[in-house]
Amino acid sequence: MKMMNQFALLSKQTLRDACLEQAALACQDAATFTPPMPKGGGRGLSKAAQTAGDNAVAGDIKKLYVAANDRNSNSAASLLGNQLAYATKSNDIGLFNKIIGKGTLQALKGLPPIMRKIANDQDYTRAFAKAKNYFNTTNPIQTEYGQGFVTDLRPPHNRIKGKFGGRIGKSVRPTRVKMLVETKGELTQYIKDRQQMVGMIKAGWASALRSLPKPVINGVPKDFGVQLLKVAWINRHNRVKGMNSITATDKLVDVTAINTEGNVNNIGVDASVLPLVYANRIKQMSARLDRLMGKAVDKANRR
Repeated sequence: MKMMNQFALLSKQTLRDACLEQAALACQDAATFTPPMPKGGGRGLSKAAQTAGDNAVAGDIKKLYVAANDRNSNSAASLLGNQLAYATKSNDIGLFNKIIGKGTLQALKGLPPIMRKIANDQDYTRAFAKAKNYFNTTNPIQTEYGQGFVTDLRPPHNRIKGKFGGRIGKSVRPTRVKMLVETKGELTQYIKDRQQMVGMIKAGWASALRSLPKPVINGVPKDFGVQLLKVAWINRHNRVKGMNSITATDKLVDVTAINTEGNVNNIGVDASVLPLVYANRIKQMSARLDRLMGKAVDKANRR
């Protein structure tokens, strides 16, 4: 408050307007320091921050799922083998024919020779008999989803990421085995759908900024924090709400800006958002005070 009083005096604002200015800039800072951010931190309003968020979402999802027809995936071959083992053990010729009939096994790399012969056999009844013999001593591994292809990817994804606080760490293996999606296109579309959520938590700070009254300087309402309001990938969201509370007297002003989901899954605490905002506001206000003081001294010297 001591710095705010000095700041208000030198910038020729009321104490209330000086606090509103800093509250608006603090909302912009909070969005900047809330993940996602590019490598090295900061720049949380940049395109690079959105890319970092998109990559994090895709990375998390690919730790859980693999497409059955992904020809470049070694794990797809082993998982399909696991599914064939399950189909033969449970005598589920429908699932067996579905896997073989798609032609995915023939195209996958990393298949054992016997598996490739089974996959290439166009007589599905004979192929099924071969598979029953081949998998006779195999115990199929149960995935988080169960057996078969996952058709609704969101429930298992939400359940598993919930165990890890919303994000899955880089070195974490979240499941014993990945779950199978039938096609690569299906998996790609799901990733794109989930990437549309990137920036949603930051948007709560944009909402809080919009809720604040504009500070008045020399009788004119002024906009602060406008860089945050220009970022399309943040402002496309309107689900997370922001709000404020203001108490003001001649000597004391209390302005609180609130992002209702700013610390969901401890995202704010883990990223030290509030300490970073506070430190940056002190730094920026100090620099502004120095400039204002310098202008005052220059003006006095010219008299």
